Order: sequence, then C-alpha cells, then structure tokens
Amino acid sequence: MIKIGFIGCGKMAQVLIGAFINGGVIAADEVICSDINHDLLNDVSKSLGVMTTSDNAYVFDNAQVIFLAIKPQSFPQAIVHCQSKLNDHHVIVSIMAGVTIDKIKACLPAPVVRVMPNTPCLVGQMAAGYAVGTGVSAEMVAFIEKLLNCAGLAIKVDEKQLDAVTGLSGSGPAFVACLIKHFIDAGSSLGLNPNDARQLALQTFAGTAVLLQKKELSPEKLIEMVSSPNGTTVAGREILETSDVGDVIIRTVTRAAQRSEELSQ
Repeated sequence: MIKIGFIGCGKMAQVLIGAFINGGVIAADEVICSDINHDLLNDVSKSLGVMTTSDNAYVFDNAQVIFLAIKPQSFPQAIVHCQSKLNDHHVIVSIMAGVTIDKIKACLPAPVVRVMPNTPCLVGQMAAGYAVGTGVSAEMVAFIEKLLNCAGLAIKVDEKQLDAVTGLSGSGPAFVACLIKHFIDAGSSLGLNPNDARQLALQTFAGTAVLLQKKELSPEKLIEMVSSPNGTTVAGREILETSDVGDVIIRTVTRAAQRSEELSQ
C-alpha cells in the first residue's frame, strides 16, 4: 500500500490530509507527518490520527509519496538529511509556491509533481493546478490526482502554466473577496443592513458559480438570461460595461502571474 508523508503539517497540510482520509483514498494509519513544532504534531496526531515525527528523514524512510508542505524559504534546509534516504519508489509532491521542479530535483533527485492549491481548500473547494515532472508513472499521476480531487478540483497543466494558475486561482480568492467587499458596500450604501448585504452578496457569488457550473452555461449566456430589455440588469450593465473593469481584472491576474514567475527565478 502506498504510504503518504508530509514534510510540514501546517494548516494547508492538515486540510489536505483530512480530505484524503475523508475521501477514502487513504487511511489515517497510512500517513506520517513531520514538523519542528511539537505542539502542532500533538494536535495533528489527536485530530487526524496520523503518525507524527520531528525527523524529516524518518518520513522518507516510511513513506513513498512525500508532500513538501513547507515554506519555500525553508527549502532545501529542511531536507538536508533526506537525500540519502531516497530510493526508486519515492515521488515528491510539492505545494511550495515559486519553487520549480528543476530546483526540487536538484536537491531531491526523484520524480516530482508540483501543485498550486488555493485557500478554499480549507472548506473542500480547492481549485488547484498541478504539473508532472519526468519519471512519474501514469499510475502515480492518477493516484495523486485522485488525492487532490478529494479537496476540490485539480487540473493538470504544463509547469510553465502554473504561474497563470497562481494568478487566476492561487491569488484569485483575494481578488474575488475584494469584489464581494464592494458588493457588500454597495448594498449597505443603499440602506441594507450590513449583515444582510453580506449574506446576499456571498450567496449571489456562490449561487452564480454553481449555476454556471451545474447548467454548463457560459458567462455570456447567463448575462443574457438575466438581462430583460430596459430592465434593471441592463441599466446596471451600462455602467459596468462602459468602465475599464475587464481590463483591471485582466491586469490584476496578469500581475500576480508575473510576480509568481519572478519569485521562481
């Protein structure tokens, strides 16, 4: 049976482990985690029922698929004693932002899969892109994709496209939250109770996303459906569509993607 190891068991790692276990892909006794924070290890052991250790090398000794869930600045120091533990069965899965497959392989010469998750992973609604390096078997790719899809959606892309994934879905929750804030402010300015405005705005964004997905509608088709001639939506669209909002959003996502590329150099 494939054993899963985590180097670093912070919040994102914990959520992924919980999703993998709850999704029935692995059992708690098939997971081992390491971290320098002993209190965190105790909490993870109690809450998830997994094996824990403060020795990263021990994880390599006892797991085949190793998730690197540490901060980029902690790499490669965190795995300095792990290189000698590598064998032909190891596969590295990295969720470190900005650390390329080549940089990982320079320190850990093993097959590597690089993943860009996002914060909705915390509620099982992750939108992730992942890139597969050389030497990863098709069977292993399928297994890793199955794991990741337990936490939401995972889409395979070329590594060079991970910067775009970072700009769109990695940083995207902050940009969407900014839009939601402005919707809430607009509702409040029109006299709605701020809490009511918040609930309506959140449900509008969530409901729109589900509608587009479940009915397989294009955004353009939904816009058409909601827009009655001379109605309220058309009146509002006259303001929105004559503004530079589209250009602002494209430049926002593009700048985040560019910064991701800069950090990976």
